[in-house]
Amino acid sequence: MRLLITTQKVDKDDDVLGFFHCWVEKIAQRFDFVTVVCLEKGNYSLPDNIKVISLGKEDAPVGRFAYAWRFLKIAIKEKNNYDAVFSHMNPEYICVAGPLWKMWGKKIAIWYNHKIGSWAAKKAFAMADKVFYTSPYAFAASYKQAQIMPVGVDVAKFANNTSFTNQKRILSLGRISPVKNVDVLVKACQILDEEAYDFSCHIYGDAPERDKEYYKRVRSMAKMLEKKEKIFFYHAVSNEEAAQVYGDYDLFVNMTPSGSFDKTIIEAMAAARLILICNKSLGDWLPDKFLFQDGNAKDLADKIREVFSLENKNDYQEKFIEYASSKHSLDSLVDKLSEFYNAKK
Repeated sequence: MRLLITTQKVDKDDDVLGFFHCWVEKIAQRFDFVTVVCLEKGNYSLPDNIKVISLGKEDAPVGRFAYAWRFLKIAIKEKNNYDAVFSHMNPEYICVAGPLWKMWGKKIAIWYNHKIGSWAAKKAFAMADKVFYTSPYAFAASYKQAQIMPVGVDVAKFANNTSFTNQKRILSLGRISPVKNVDVLVKACQILDEEAYDFSCHIYGDAPERDKEYYKRVRSMAKMLEKKEKIFFYHAVSNEEAAQVYGDYDLFVNMTPSGSFDKTIIEAMAAARLILICNKSLGDWLPDKFLFQDGNAKDLADKIREVFSLENKNDYQEKFIEYASSKHSLDSLVDKLSEFYNAKK
């Protein structure tokens, strides 16, 4: 079986999409040949049975229609080199070439895990044989051909330091955007500081250009706490570097609401960190003490104190590692992908 993968970026050093480099590498172990078409490429090192074709954004950005035309030409030129298609998060690829793929009998699947579906997603879903998602609250979950999937974390990469620092250091890691609700964490830290609680909060991440104003607002909110050395901001780190960062903190906090399922939650669990989230995607499995009310800074502050005061932290470490390994490993994800593509249509 030969697979065409479409994605936004192939770059193992990228802070947001660097993980996909490992995905491609693992997927290729189960397929004869993999062709990856991306909007942009950076630093990558992949096996010989993988070919990466970029639409050229890294050289000179062009308009959307120019990219669509470039991709269509590639899809046609390479049509005898792939039997099926896996589109990762970008339904536009299917909108452009989907009719041809259907005509040629190519099996089509898309990975889409947003809470709200775009017009492009709806159009792509209509042509897809399978729609993969990870959160039961995702837009894709209601489609008849939808299949829930593991988040896809290389668990072994993150399980490198399971000891606690026993310091009240909070970690937030990911891009700084309104959907990530980083401002809620800053407000919670303000509450903790007003109560003279001893802590420090460390926020790793950059903002995309469209969210620069939000980033400025967050930094402005945190200004006094930065002066007090209660909050620290750091530039984004690659997925490889993140594996080391988790081990420096005892508590990982994620403020993204249900609907998406940030892989950083599972990475933190694989790294044996305690977590605090408002995302209900883990269902009843996660004890209430590790859940706070979406958007509620006071509840988040209360839960931070509660989690840091736990006496049986090590018990939860083992449970979190087991959950990440058994439910959301990259190996499990690749197994399910292989099963789908090798099944008869």
